[in-house]
Amino acid sequence: MPEIRKIVVLEDDRTTCALIASVLEKAGYEVFQAHEGRTAVELVFKERPSLFISDILVPDMNGSEVVKSLNKSSFGAELPTLFLTSLLDKGDAEVTEKKLKVEGKEYPALAKPLKPKLLLEIVTRLAGDPVIPDPVKEAVEESLEAQEEAANDVIDSDDDGSDSLEEGGEGNESAEEKAVEASSE
Repeated sequence: MPEIRKIVVLEDDRTTCALIASVLEKAGYEVFQAHEGRTAVELVFKERPSLFISDILVPDMNGSEVVKSLNKSSFGAELPTLFLTSLLDKGDAEVTEKKLKVEGKEYPALAKPLKPKLLLEIVTRLAGDPVIPDPVKEAVEESLEAQEEAANDVIDSDDDGSDSLEEGGEGNESAEEKAVEASSE
């Protein structure tokens, strides 16, 4: 069974969190929801997701504090993160993505309200497609395809029209030789 990419979503508003999870799950991702910063940190280290999505304003820790906490480990520091927040300027309808800095590192950010299509585009760019390719399965499939091609090549090269057995033995005459003998008798 293929491995599915995991995403942890930190959003204190349960309705918004459920909406984000629904969009991502329909696209094929496995989503873990957190409504508090500490819970999100625990989930990230437990589930080892491909992406962390965070609101900024969360009751116990704000989103940037959560990211700072995650950045203390090598896994957390390398984890792609996307901020979704109502704090961004929504005046420019053409702006699709902005950047937020946390400890000097830039992270992509989207303004709420959520735009599902744009969210999926950015999630796919940051986390990859929902299903993680299985390199062993791909290698086996490639090997089987190569074997099938080789077998077809052998069949094609044997198809020169001769169905006779090796020369020299009894009963190894071709149909053409038998027909010549029959007509001369």
